[in-house]
Formats: sequence, structure tokens, C-alpha cells
Amino acid sequence: MRFFNQETIDRVPYDVIQKAVEQAYLMQSAQKFLMPDRIHVPQKENTLLLMPCFGDAYMATKLVTVFPKAPESGFPVVNGMVILADTHTGQPLAILDGAALTARRTGAVGGLATACLSPDSVHTAGVIGAGVQGRSQAAFLLFNRQIDTLWVWDVNPVAADKMTLEIQAAWPKVTCRVAKSARDLMTRSQVVIAATTSTKPVFDAGVSEILGKTFISIGSFTPQMKEFPDAVIKGADAVYVDTLFATEESGDICQPLENKVVSREKILAFASVVQQPVDPSGGTVFFKSVGMALFDLTVAAAVLEWGIQENQGQTLSM
Repeated sequence: MRFFNQETIDRVPYDVIQKAVEQAYLMQSAQKFLMPDRIHVPQKENTLLLMPCFGDAYMATKLVTVFPKAPESGFPVVNGMVILADTHTGQPLAILDGAALTARRTGAVGGLATACLSPDSVHTAGVIGAGVQGRSQAAFLLFNRQIDTLWVWDVNPVAADKMTLEIQAAWPKVTCRVAKSARDLMTRSQVVIAATTSTKPVFDAGVSEILGKTFISIGSFTPQMKEFPDAVIKGADAVYVDTLFATEESGDICQPLENKVVSREKILAFASVVQQPVDPSGGTVFFKSVGMALFDLTVAAAVLEWGIQENQGQTLSM
């Protein structure tokens, strides 16, 4: 069995992670997996979350603990790990840092959406949210497109400045700047990615102002959260979701549905694009991700196989 910490997971090549996400969509289309509902166990103010998923060769379970008072003892609120095992024997094969795996696989979800839905010619982009996920989204965006100027905005200016410096150091050919506002970022960017926990749209815009852009929402994962204004989903030529559960889980989808801004028939599964690529000719496109355990399964398996091939990860004995 192998253990993969954050440092090792961060070394896995971008294409390995993104191909694993693509494989998850193909498995989703073929229904070659079993993904039970997330198990939610409350204990006083604390929560244990278990997210299992089974494939033909591997099975994975993400274990997440949410302890709101942990910072009082010097620990983070959220901790997690992914356990990968052999589907046929049940033998554990790997333990992976949950936060690192989630950050990279979610970055690849956004990266694959960028690759499939935005024109090759895009050269400006923006990321709203300068946290861990914002950084991962930016990294996979730059892996997939030749961006000249990347705009960053966050409610915390210090975080935005820090992310800008990190991006500029890692990709010296890219001009990375802090936008004056989320709206300023949107007007300057051909691809707009949001990775926030906002409960209201991070900018205001009319339909005429969003045309011809690719919008990717990563952060809103509850019905109360909403990153983009209704103009985005209303004006989009196509709307895609990584899983149709997004119609219930994300305010960016369920709120416009409830308010009859958009019809359910307009919302399509992104897996269809992976199976049958569309022509990203420059129309207006909206992609929403809420995530699923199947991504954890395929990416964890890819990390293990890469680790065996490259002799990476710490070998453990039970």
C-alpha cells in the first residue's frame, strides 16, 4: 500500500489528472460505476462525511471531517483522506491526502471544461476566488489554453495579490493582474471561472454583456450559494453540468430553474461533450460543477498507477 501526501500529489502531471477526470465522465455515460448517496453523520456540532464509489478495478472512499471548533486547538476545520482499494479483493492499495486530491481533480474538472467548451483562440481569462481552488483552477486553465493575460479577484485583496505573484512566478510568460472588481474581471476576460462560497452573484451583468464568453462555476455547492447572475444562464447558448444533481444542489442552477429563468431541457450533462465533442465556435457557454465521488475514484487510481510507474509515494505495510 502507498501513501500520497500533498507534495507528491502536486507533482503528478496535469495530463494524468485531467485524463482521469475524462475517464470518469466516460464511466458516467456507460454507467460502469456504483456511487451510493453521500453518508452524512452529525455528532453534536461536528460532521463526518463518507463518499464511496465503486468501479470495475478500484473502489474509493473519501472520508471528510468537519469540526468547526478545531481551530481553537490549532487544527483546520476540514480534514480528509481518500482510501483506494481493489474492487475484487477489498485490499487497501493507497491512502491519499483528501484536500490535495480534491483540489487537483476539481481543477482538472474546470480545465477539461475549458478545453472542450472554449475556443482555442481565447487569450484572456479571469479567476474569481484566490483560495486553494482558485489556484488549482488557474493552473489547469493555463495548462489548457495559451492565455496572455490572467485576471484575479477576491474579496480579500491580500489573497488576490498573493495568488497573482504565485501565478506570475510559475508562468512567467503570462501577465497576471488583480482586477478592480469581479465585474471588471468579467468584462476583460473571455473565460470566467468562479471558485467562491458566495451566496449572491459576485457581479451584476445584463445578457448583452456576457455574450461570447465561457463561464465556469466551481464554488456554489448548496442551493443557497450563487456565483453568477441569472443573465449568464439565461443568455447561454448551452448549459452543462458535471452531474444532474447540480439541478438540486447548486443555487446557480436550482434558483434559475425555480424562478423559471431557464428550462430544465436546456441543462445538459457534460459527459455528452466528452463522448461527442462540440464545436466551441465562440458562443456563450455556462458550465457548472458540484463534483462527485467518481472523480475521486478515477483520479486516485491514476495517482496510484503513476506512483507505481515513477516510484513515488511512501510504501506502507499493514
